[in-house]
Amino acid sequence: MLFSNPVSITSPLDLHRLHQIADEGINRVELQLPEDRYTATELSEMLKLGKVTPIAFRMPNYLGLGTSSFSVDEWKYWFETIDPVLDTEHRHIICHGAAVPLGAIFEYLDARPADFNALHDFKTQYVERMISQIQQLGKLAKDRGIQLLIENTPVGGHAYFEPGQSTIYPALRTPRHLLQIVEATEAKICFDTAHARITSNVLTYMHRSRSMFAAATEKEILSSTKTWIDFYKEIKPHVALIRLSYAISWGDTPQTCHIPFPSSAYEELISFAEQADDQVPISIAAGRTKDELKQMLQTLHDLKRS
Repeated sequence: MLFSNPVSITSPLDLHRLHQIADEGINRVELQLPEDRYTATELSEMLKLGKVTPIAFRMPNYLGLGTSSFSVDEWKYWFETIDPVLDTEHRHIICHGAAVPLGAIFEYLDARPADFNALHDFKTQYVERMISQIQQLGKLAKDRGIQLLIENTPVGGHAYFEPGQSTIYPALRTPRHLLQIVEATEAKICFDTAHARITSNVLTYMHRSRSMFAAATEKEILSSTKTWIDFYKEIKPHVALIRLSYAISWGDTPQTCHIPFPSSAYEELISFAEQADDQVPISIAAGRTKDELKQMLQTLHDLKRS
């Protein structure tokens, strides 16, 4: 086995998928919470039927942080709902940045045509709001023995290049803002390898092209890491969960992000295994089908460190 870390599987809250995971002999999961509310009883019953225990819940997509839309009551509801079913040892809630319409960024820039730091200021405000929001959530988490995690983001949302779907993540795409957040709060990091691979590749390309299409500042481009493994090295002491999978190109569709590692990337995977902290849980996020899950598990079983 390539990793000796505690292993779980990343999954939606779907009973069929949970059964597939249990069939592979894995009973720990990282779960994506749905947009609809569940009661604590409904959630508990589903997990019992699925024969799995969550080590982490990723908050619903509508609860992205960093914008002015922030409801403490919504967070309280989910804290109270998932608290009873979390694993006793690993108790994580994964926070994520909100995707922002690219048009909103352009409007902000258009209103400040002579301000060369406008994009930087937009990102700074986004991160500062996120820090404030995580600080507010910190007591809710601490009272329940839950560790808040913040995940690194991709560049844009799924279907980024489709008309009307151009949402982008203004920050958390490089180590710099992640480190700023963990230093200002008690949060730790959920390191998403696929997201890091996307952003490192895109921003390295932009280092050459200086393209503006990804809404990146000069500082962001120059401070970006060349590879996703370098990304991990910079944040390693703060990582409490690794979400492991692969991504290609922009990674803007389910078919190009959070997929199994191809054989051409095995050297990357082995190199990462040699860097990863053995005590940090790994959640495998590769694939949406049983065959893809089997493929990823088999890859990890067959590969060995050099």
